[in-house]
Amino acid sequence: MRATRSLFIGLTLSCISLASAHAVPTDEATVGQSEQTDTAPKPQSSEALQDAAAPTVEANDHLVYLPATRLLAANAKKAFAAFDVADRQALEQFYAARMGSALWVDKNGLLPDAKSLITAFETADNWGLRSTDYKAPSLKAEADGTYKLDDLANVETRLSLLALKYARDARGGRIADPRNQLSEYLDRAPQTLDPRTVIDSLVKATDKAAYLESLQPKQPQFELLRQKLLALRSGTENAKIINIPNGPSLKPGQSHSQIAMLRKALEAPAAIKRDGSPAEDTYYDDGLARAVQDYKKKKGIEPASAVVTNVLRRSLSTGEGVSERALLSNMEEWRWMPDDLGKFHIEVNLPEFNVRVVKDGAIVHEERIVTGSIRTQTPIFSDMMRTIVFQPRWNVPDSIKIKELLPGLRAGGDPLRRRGLVMERNGRKVNVTSINWYRNDIRNYHVYQPPGGSNALGVVKFLFPNKHAVYLHDTPSKSLFTQNVRAFSHGCMRVRNPLELADAILGEDQGWSKETIASLVSQGPEENEITLATPIPVHVTYFTARVNNAGDVETFGDIYGHEKRITLALQGRWREIVKTKEPKISPDDIGGEDGWYGADSRNNGDYYYDERGRRRKTQTSGVGKFLQQVFGGGF
Repeated sequence: MRATRSLFIGLTLSCISLASAHAVPTDEATVGQSEQTDTAPKPQSSEALQDAAAPTVEANDHLVYLPATRLLAANAKKAFAAFDVADRQALEQFYAARMGSALWVDKNGLLPDAKSLITAFETADNWGLRSTDYKAPSLKAEADGTYKLDDLANVETRLSLLALKYARDARGGRIADPRNQLSEYLDRAPQTLDPRTVIDSLVKATDKAAYLESLQPKQPQFELLRQKLLALRSGTENAKIINIPNGPSLKPGQSHSQIAMLRKALEAPAAIKRDGSPAEDTYYDDGLARAVQDYKKKKGIEPASAVVTNVLRRSLSTGEGVSERALLSNMEEWRWMPDDLGKFHIEVNLPEFNVRVVKDGAIVHEERIVTGSIRTQTPIFSDMMRTIVFQPRWNVPDSIKIKELLPGLRAGGDPLRRRGLVMERNGRKVNVTSINWYRNDIRNYHVYQPPGGSNALGVVKFLFPNKHAVYLHDTPSKSLFTQNVRAFSHGCMRVRNPLELADAILGEDQGWSKETIASLVSQGPEENEITLATPIPVHVTYFTARVNNAGDVETFGDIYGHEKRITLALQGRWREIVKTKEPKISPDDIGGEDGWYGADSRNNGDYYYDERGRRRKTQTSGVGKFLQQVFGGGF
């Protein structure tokens, strides 16, 4: 073999023959025989590895061969067991294809590329990862300044494994299966790349650290949250915090020493008396009252009144009200999001109770929504909106026919008429009182709620077909939209002003005017399906922290507990995670239970949240309860 100045460490048995001293195999037959006849695992220590593998080395200047493919296979259940199986297999194939050419070491130790790689490992904390997860192996020289060849092989292999682990973690791989590991409502998956693609790209990259860091999410919110994390850890955010101790309830018109602290924390203007004259900084004026109310609304503190409470004080005393673990949890969720959200797309953020239409990165429309209750949660996923339906019917599912309608029919009454429902058989309306309901199966009859002012789905619904059977829709009852925390539905998302949402979507997709859309509502047929010319990505998300245009962190309640689950998973506290299961229901079940039927009071699904984030039972009874459910104001 010709001498060369470049170093090659043969990390596979394809480059050595353990049976023949000082012989390097040159044909595939020898390779196959070598790998099949010597399969004993090697110990982890350098000396033991050398004794067990006893690699034959032919060295000339910087040229060496070492058995790292063997090293990977022998330690699959030992030293390398913690690394992903796919990563190990990719590396075995990678080094075999390269004839063992090393990336990170030569005869004289670590190459500059290895040092660049290690820099990325050491600064992983800056990206919301843990640098301790990528601790590079040490490489110690012998007394004469040389390195043991098996030590070089071990370092080479581990650095490659760590590089693939970093790449996997940067794309969300620390929680490999959120749906099964955390909650069935978290229908997301890490956006991991093929490990062979990663290692091949790493070879081509001139700056190894920069390449690994380029695998982090590119979404603007991820970077904004990351900057907040860095500021929090550096203490610059803490320097802004004003600690306000607990104290008495304070109302506008009163004076107290803490008022000056509140004014500074909320950056409210100087105090002014109601007659317009200047006041002491300790006087609680109307300007500060408005600032208190705005802050409470922003943070979801209820009631959003002007009263200064200890809940308000504690929130202000935590700076922007966001913890490191909350930032890390939200950054982790961004690792599960698609790289391309869509040039024109819809974002639904459940903890925020908000839907946004985004075009070219700018928000062109946003609106309040009502989401699923704690027992009937709205799932987190992405899909494509394909259809908008004006004047929709609500088709009553069999479960409601049997539980809610059949008892009244068998008693000789007409519960359908009272509830504004219609029954058909083979496309013809039937007289429900003329049928023997002890002999006929109600499931064979079609029952629906016609379009109209009291229809559970309102005048429009937005369909993005998905396995969860949820969608966005109108509602005849708007009262719940005034509450800060709006987790009341049975899974679907109700929109406060759905026609404005339709304007934003159809104006972009079809070029329609508001007048055209209004005519569809007032004059169009029932079940009027409008197929979108271009399907629109819909991303139902669960971000409890986001950075607004002013650069401030807005935080929202962890209504379903997903932030806590993600935090526990990142901390390795898997056994403490309380997993949730998603019930199997049909689209009609969802529609009905968002409408008159509601989440049956027997399942304890009707809750609201007080200003301390505690779950409370809604107290509504009798006719009021029924009307809430009938006309869509229930759950």
